[in-house]
Amino acid sequence: MSEACESLINDYIAGTLTIADLEQGLSDVFDAAPLSHANAQNYLQGLYSSDKIDATHFTEISKLISRVNIQSTINDSRTTDSSLLGEDQTLVLTDMDDEEDDGSSDKTVIVQMESTDSQAAGLNKPSQHTGDDILNIKPKIVEKPHKTRKYKNLGPGVTLKERFVLLEKLGQGGMGIVFKAKDLLKVEAQDKDPYVAIKVLTDAFKKFSGSFIALQREASKAQRLAHPNIATVYDFDRDGDTVFMTMEYLQGKPLNQLIKEISKKPLKRNHALHIIDELCSGLAYAHEKNLIHSDFKPGNCFLLSDGHVKLLDFGIARASTQTAEEKENTMFDPAKLSAVTPAYATPEMFAGMNPDPRDDIYGLACVSYQLLSAGKHPYNKITSPKIKELGIKPKPVKGLNRRQQKTLNKALSVTRDDRISSVEAFADGMRLKKTHTKTIILVTLFISVIAAGIGYKPYLAFREEQALYDKIQMIKQGNKALMIETIWGLEQQTSEHQKILSVGLRREIITFYRDRIRAVFRPREGLYDYPQAINLINRAKVLYPDSVAISTIEDQVKMQKDQLMKRLVSLYKRYLTRKKLVRTSNGEDLTTVIPLIERVDPNHYLLRNKKLADLYLSEAEKNIAKGKYKHASNYLATGIKLFPEDVRLQSLNKQINAQSQN
Repeated sequence: MSEACESLINDYIAGTLTIADLEQGLSDVFDAAPLSHANAQNYLQGLYSSDKIDATHFTEISKLISRVNIQSTINDSRTTDSSLLGEDQTLVLTDMDDEEDDGSSDKTVIVQMESTDSQAAGLNKPSQHTGDDILNIKPKIVEKPHKTRKYKNLGPGVTLKERFVLLEKLGQGGMGIVFKAKDLLKVEAQDKDPYVAIKVLTDAFKKFSGSFIALQREASKAQRLAHPNIATVYDFDRDGDTVFMTMEYLQGKPLNQLIKEISKKPLKRNHALHIIDELCSGLAYAHEKNLIHSDFKPGNCFLLSDGHVKLLDFGIARASTQTAEEKENTMFDPAKLSAVTPAYATPEMFAGMNPDPRDDIYGLACVSYQLLSAGKHPYNKITSPKIKELGIKPKPVKGLNRRQQKTLNKALSVTRDDRISSVEAFADGMRLKKTHTKTIILVTLFISVIAAGIGYKPYLAFREEQALYDKIQMIKQGNKALMIETIWGLEQQTSEHQKILSVGLRREIITFYRDRIRAVFRPREGLYDYPQAINLINRAKVLYPDSVAISTIEDQVKMQKDQLMKRLVSLYKRYLTRKKLVRTSNGEDLTTVIPLIERVDPNHYLLRNKKLADLYLSEAEKNIAKGKYKHASNYLATGIKLFPEDVRLQSLNKQINAQSQN
């Protein structure tokens, strides 16, 4: 059947078939052989990689193959939608640095590289599998050569993990190259937006022993940053020797591009201050989570098409505090790279000192200065150690009041101890303060009311309420950091103050919860945390039990969950029947379905299915009887991952290990 697909595609490219004829022909082939679509996609990718077709033909035919396959799958009662089998589907553009090499670019450079003797000794050792990556085990006895392929010319047309088709290069930085890619699982699911961004790590980064596992650990830190002004990193993975991150694909432009543009057409002050405020909001949240960016620059900030801003590249962020246990278990320290962007790095960063939030504040202040001064760098991109040596001072920015100018100058200090200590203080100092006329009028009215004997309200209570109304006004003007702080602190307020805030910010709070719910549970985009979504819904319902909007969101979430679980259970039963127990190349197996079920419904009955544990044991025993110990180990390792307390699997696994050592 693969020959039939190739013939149809060749005839269409040659012009002897119409698009309708190609669609009908592929439909007939896929109906007869449901797995032929994979062969068709692989053949098409080969044509594109060898420059036999252009990008337009590749995209057109790829979409057609996916559409026909979906329709064929729907028509086949034996087939269930397998689009949910992918890992977390992703997100983000990062490291979109200037590619000029005139000395004034914002490229990240490596200023120091260290490795311990133990690391150096382990560079050529194979990585050991742990409990976290046991499902990724691929026995060498069955591994085909192409599974460990090396991409010498990695670029458009290459498919990573048989899933992500690289479409175009978006940018390049010190840590890697960023590509726009198409997620074939999203294509099969007929997702309207199947695009993701993929950052392929450079050889310099891969030199560190165990770097892939270390990066996964760093990703878990980045995934804590669920904030509207921070682009999310979903996962780290590899295909052969190619290590990459899957990230959110953003539409808009990086700030380094915007800064080039505003040199000819400066931003309006309010627009610049809005961007700065959103940058502060995201960075303050990261610092609250004890994560320091350590490479804050325009190329790591992204202006979306809708006007909002996101911070990028938290994948290598450093923790500002580490417990003794974390230090002991850390296999890789991002500080070993000492990667800095000279024009935005502090003297302490050049010296390789421990990270500090004030390092990020210096970079933030440099970017803010550029946004407010038509793209001009406060020190003309001179490095901070040289600034310190020469005693250079930045020129005042036109249009800023005295308070804003003082705040900016303090944040731009090249001496850490003289710098502003928190992002919140910087954000507050840069905001325009509203007039106090309204407060004066209200105080005057209050005094008049008392003098007239009309009524009395304690002055302190009056001032507290006014502070709440001021806070509401600031939030409505776009202060997101204050909004988040207010919402999470509502439970500590008195019932009267809760009422004032919940009524005054009803729209903002409901919108906040809606966005948070969507950030954790959107199955079509690979977000499956249903328990967290329900938790957020319940919090919102406490404040607004009569809200139609929240009820609608709850109904939608529950409906999506029910549909998702129905498909997952169907796939579970299908793969169980076919004994697809260990990882396959196309992801159609139980090792991809069970983790999704666990994330959606941790208490689901299928997760405690003893028959499945029996099946893993049975398949392992069959392979042992045939002398296929590698296969048996794979079944046992996978079974133990899913059923860690099963003593039978543990015992048999120990026997095989002992036998292999002898």
